[in-house]
Amino acid sequence: MNTFKNDNKLVLGYIIRSLYFLFFSTTLYAQPKNSIYILGTVFSKETGNIIQNVSVKVNNSTYTTVTDNKGKFIFHITKVKHYSLLFQTLGYKSQVKEIETDYLNDTIKVFVFLKLDSVMLLPVVISAKLKPDTVFGTNKYSIVDFNFYEDKFILLTFFKSMDKTTVRLVDEFKNEVSKVEVPTSSGNAKELFEDYMGYTNVICRNAIYRVVVRNEEIKLFELPMEDYIALVKPVIDTSGSNLVFSNYNPNFPMFSYYFYNLMDSSYKAFATIIDKNLMDLYRFEYYFLKPAEKLEARNIAQEFKIDKHVAAAMMTGFTNSIYYTPLYAPLFVVGDTIRIFDHYKDYLYHYNSKGNKLDSMPISYHHPKKWKEWKNVMIKDVINGNIFAIFSKDGHKYMKKINYRSGKEEGIYKIIHFSADNIKVKENFIYYVYRPYESTQEKFLYKEKIVLKN
Repeated sequence: MNTFKNDNKLVLGYIIRSLYFLFFSTTLYAQPKNSIYILGTVFSKETGNIIQNVSVKVNNSTYTTVTDNKGKFIFHITKVKHYSLLFQTLGYKSQVKEIETDYLNDTIKVFVFLKLDSVMLLPVVISAKLKPDTVFGTNKYSIVDFNFYEDKFILLTFFKSMDKTTVRLVDEFKNEVSKVEVPTSSGNAKELFEDYMGYTNVICRNAIYRVVVRNEEIKLFELPMEDYIALVKPVIDTSGSNLVFSNYNPNFPMFSYYFYNLMDSSYKAFATIIDKNLMDLYRFEYYFLKPAEKLEARNIAQEFKIDKHVAAAMMTGFTNSIYYTPLYAPLFVVGDTIRIFDHYKDYLYHYNSKGNKLDSMPISYHHPKKWKEWKNVMIKDVINGNIFAIFSKDGHKYMKKINYRSGKEEGIYKIIHFSADNIKVKENFIYYVYRPYESTQEKFLYKEKIVLKN
């Protein structure tokens, strides 16, 4: 009967209470007696010119801004001993600026010089056939997953078996900078997960570890697993002074997106996703039960304060049947606008940072002629915000660029390697993990330039 504690309403209540205590206690714990101004200007290292529209983020926080038309930025934030500022913009290498403070400082001025991305400077080579570039690979171990860190990469790797995993920091020149072993007591490492604060986390069977890089040395810090899953994973992004989270449950055909206001601890739902046809089938499971089973479903519903139809669907295992597919309607924050791709109402919805709906656009890319081609996966370019939907055909993955304003298709790109895994996009390059079929090669990290075709 513990299964029913995962009901949609109970999960929502737990998330709300947990988020309240997490952020209220964090504020009390971290709040010092004063604040500090961080002022800065961003320049091009090669030309000395100021750079506009550079994304500036205080790492591992919700503070973010962009440089103005004079290349300047400003933060007025809580004072702590150390800050890491992350600078990112198209055409330049990402850079982290480490800042130390002391008790007397109330203002810090910084000057940042970004290097042009060497990829942008390479001459164009015309070839009859594009070839993927190997970002990193070795026959000593396989790459399971990866994430971006400045112009480097955090890799989750294993040798022979997944119960012996290592987290490595490697640079763009294929050099290993630092590494740390994942404790064997944590069980198999499943993935790297980047949370809304920008931390990369190692998700293991029995534990979760936060990856921290300081002065190019990589370390792991264990987090409370249950709290992390309940408090952090549901949070998708930030918008203004709000956290955006959902009460998504893969075993229920409806969920909502919520705002949680960090200033006053209030929250509100601003969008609900539902597959009506699937919900009808889900609720109808109750009527297939025998009289004694219906009574049991009603008793469970009363005990856990849920609908009897929900209890019945869980009793019958409907969500494990061929008739059930978990919902997929992703939310992306691009600029100051929240964009929800509702694949059940066939609309792209736009909301402002206060949760007010701005407009909606019809979408149809998720209804290909052969429905099995649509993989229920969309990816955002971590630098420029471009959105891509993933399809599969004849063993190849295809990336369709979807305009995040209109919802229209703007071109398609075929990934060269078969069965590419863990696909991510940065600055119009696709990165993925792959091992050639029937090859003794370990899994390498590859990248390909996205060249769209109509």
